[in-house]
Amino acid sequence: MEIKIRKAKLTELDQIEKILASGREYLRDRGLPQWQNGYGPTRSMAEDDIHHGDGYVLEAGGLVCGYAAMVGGIEEAYSTIRGEWDERHDKYITIHRVAINASSRATGLSGPFMRGLIKIARRRRFRDIRIDTYPKNEIMQRVILRAGFTYRGLVHMPIPDGERLAYQLVV
Repeated sequence: MEIKIRKAKLTELDQIEKILASGREYLRDRGLPQWQNGYGPTRSMAEDDIHHGDGYVLEAGGLVCGYAAMVGGIEEAYSTIRGEWDERHDKYITIHRVAINASSRATGLSGPFMRGLIKIARRRRFRDIRIDTYPKNEIMQRVILRAGFTYRGLVHMPIPDGERLAYQLVV
């Protein structure tokens, strides 16, 4: 099966919205507050990502089955960390809103998706890549660590249940 990670298109917003909704349901069903009660990614966020050139899809076998955003610049919530960032590079990119649709979960696509996003970040000349997840989202923690990220500490998003484990990959 051919796998591609490419820029998302506005014409794919309906599919992306379903993928994000599937991610919210998945987290809810596992009892995690992440992305719940209106604090998760939305269609309008994905639309903004696409307009800014930051939205990416995972395409497998010709079907869009995953979505993520990679945003360059300062992530305000990362400026205060209980821990320490590796600050050897002066700019970084953050991976946000990672989701894979329900029918593609447990198929091993999360690994190629993360590796593809990392390759794109490197092509965009970023050598510092950051990501975070909710402390009890153990599946995402495994995906992040398997992709080569290192745990750096705790950050707090300005939302309810906003504590997040922060990770960094310096290449």
